[in-house]
Amino acid sequence: DPKEPRPPAQELVLVMNGFDTDADGENNFYTVNGRSFYYARYPIRVKRSELVRIYLANLTEFDLINSFHLHADFFRYQPTGTGDYWEYTDTIMQCQGQRGVLEIQFANTGRFMFHAHQSEFTELGWMGFFEVVE
Repeated sequence: DPKEPRPPAQELVLVMNGFDTDADGENNFYTVNGRSFYYARYPIRVKRSELVRIYLANLTEFDLINSFHLHADFFRYQPTGTGDYWEYTDTIMQCQGQRGVLEIQFANTGRFMFHAHQSEFTELGWMGFFEVVE
């Protein structure tokens, strides 16, 4: 954490990964926090206008790049979670072992999809929703 604390927020850890179940050196499915499609079935509930801070890490083996894309909104991203630089975007890429911090404040209620920006990763399990409530 920085010397000056970050503002209060709902904090989450999301670990992107994949699993090679037949030992051929290629991932057969992709997950967030170890479960494919989990957050599609059980969306992450957050409050409208509340700051949400996500500590995102890419621990995917066999694929050099993974990504995080948010539909219908933007977030602030700080690579490695250190320093003063923040990028304002809706998509980021991370190499193997890379991590960063995302901060989001949803202005509207509803479901907001997030997923990898590689179609194969999304089709094989790496996608979910934020459920934004009052």
